[in-house]
Amino acid sequence: MRSAALYLKDPNATRFLGGGLAEVEVLLGSPLPPLPPTEREAGRDVFHVHFHPHLRTLLQRFLGGLLREIGEPGIASRKQDGAREQAEYEAVLGRVLRSVRCNDRRMGLPSLFWLAHSRDVAECLREMEGKTPAVRKLKYSLHPLLSSFYRRLEDGARRAAEQDAGSTAAGNGGTLVDSIIDDGFAFTEPTISDLDFNLYLAHNKRYRLSADLFFEIYTILVRETEKRLREGERGLLGRVTRHLPGLSREQCQTQAGVVKVMMNTEVLTYLLGDAWSVGTRLMASPRLRAEAERRRPAEIVDVFLELLAGVKRFEAVAHVRDRVRLLRAFDDEKEMEEKASRGQRLYEFGDSAQVINNAANATVFFLDLRGFTKTSEGQISERDLTRELYTVFDAFIPHVLRFGGTVDKFLGDGIMVTYGTEHADPLNPLNALRTAVLCQETLRRLRAEGQTYFKMGIAVHYGRVYLARFIADEHEVQTTVIGRTVNLAGRLSSASRRPVGEDELVEEWEPTNGAAAPVTSEFPVSVDGDGTLVNEGIAISRDTLLQLEAHLPLVHTEGDLGQNFEYFDEQIGRRLLVRYAGDAKFKGVRSSFPVYSVDFEG
Repeated sequence: MRSAALYLKDPNATRFLGGGLAEVEVLLGSPLPPLPPTEREAGRDVFHVHFHPHLRTLLQRFLGGLLREIGEPGIASRKQDGAREQAEYEAVLGRVLRSVRCNDRRMGLPSLFWLAHSRDVAECLREMEGKTPAVRKLKYSLHPLLSSFYRRLEDGARRAAEQDAGSTAAGNGGTLVDSIIDDGFAFTEPTISDLDFNLYLAHNKRYRLSADLFFEIYTILVRETEKRLREGERGLLGRVTRHLPGLSREQCQTQAGVVKVMMNTEVLTYLLGDAWSVGTRLMASPRLRAEAERRRPAEIVDVFLELLAGVKRFEAVAHVRDRVRLLRAFDDEKEMEEKASRGQRLYEFGDSAQVINNAANATVFFLDLRGFTKTSEGQISERDLTRELYTVFDAFIPHVLRFGGTVDKFLGDGIMVTYGTEHADPLNPLNALRTAVLCQETLRRLRAEGQTYFKMGIAVHYGRVYLARFIADEHEVQTTVIGRTVNLAGRLSSASRRPVGEDELVEEWEPTNGAAAPVTSEFPVSVDGDGTLVNEGIAISRDTLLQLEAHLPLVHTEGDLGQNFEYFDEQIGRRLLVRYAGDAKFKGVRSSFPVYSVDFEG
């Protein structure tokens, strides 16, 4: 699952987590909660989120009312009744949550909403701290109030969405949403590095654990971990190897590394299960022994472990939330539409029913085998034909994945791939061409080895598509793209073809000034005088070429029918040669369609 990569954080950059995705799955569930498609910004996958300005205003009033209620009269007020402020905020937020749920279709919109909204809450409280320092302590008393308030709204929205859209279509959000709402850290801490255990435990009443008691247990466990690591204890080292593979032996000798080892769930279970050593050290502490006389020791340990789990969940949540870009300056609808027209994904959380514009600029790649129908009707069994398709398609998929493509569907004798549906990248057309070149070379090798007799045509078309998510059953969602761009890309690939078995180089004919000029090519793409396209190579549309021109230093050369284009791609070490093949005519398409062929050398 692509969204799983969004949860991955380098163990060297974490505060408490060292077990990679496996540890995050323990904390947030497996498979990890899905997240919506991202945009690419400065080499990172990010979410562009915009809250309606009125929602932000209501949030500020709501938080101010809660802080005044728990004892901070210095918070600025519009002198409006606190109950009325809460009711107004609750009504608007409830409508937004229902809209999010009904539009989700298991995309992960509820997760994104709560990631963004919790960040908005934390930033609002940070702004209030700047004006009223007492808020820094008081905000921790808000945890139970915020958690119960947001839990009630979230559960209500979930029930309403299930009634309106059906339980199969309504999204869940799972443990990511639950950890944000129930743990509470996300509402008060902008990042994991902002969490101050002393301050938190002194003012939060959820965990019946004083700061002194917490650090007493924490220190004993850290020292025990450090000692065992230094002595090379096999039991502990075995767990580090299995459950913290991202931490090197050198890192485990640092103080930060020791903390990550101790905080790992498997290591904690191992340490606390040692009643003879660790248990003896814990009960030797006067502070812990005194606390154990007032309540059961198991209860103390349970609260300690619950707090650590909440903190680790927040670190995982905060890492994903760091990808959220809250956009503030979009009050003008015209500017919003302009952003959408450029194919940039923007998640708009407000009163409107539409949360995301599912139209996006994407590159559609079609691969169509030549001779499949004739072969399938000949003297070959279905089993052997299927094995031959496995051989061919299995060899293509690594090229697709290498350059960020998403397999939309297999079409029997073809594959449909999209670039830009997961996140927009101006170089997606080039990534599709890179894939096309390597796929053609791979098929040539398989033919030379006698593993297949197929040839193929590949088409690349860039344009507007609409992302659709069809609910197959209670567990499966089938995502695809639809629209004119998809239809045209399919026609570019499945055009007329030469009979299978013609292995020699052929001459492509370019109609020029009433005459024809032959061009020798191993992968021919040509358009005859009637507008019929023959494609056994790589065909691209003019829209694709324009996108390449806008972002690549193409070298222009003069050809018989106008300018040709050249580009040396260092990633695959090939020189791409683009030239005009002619205007193709497709059934159902009113005007002729300019087609360009792509050859390669290297």
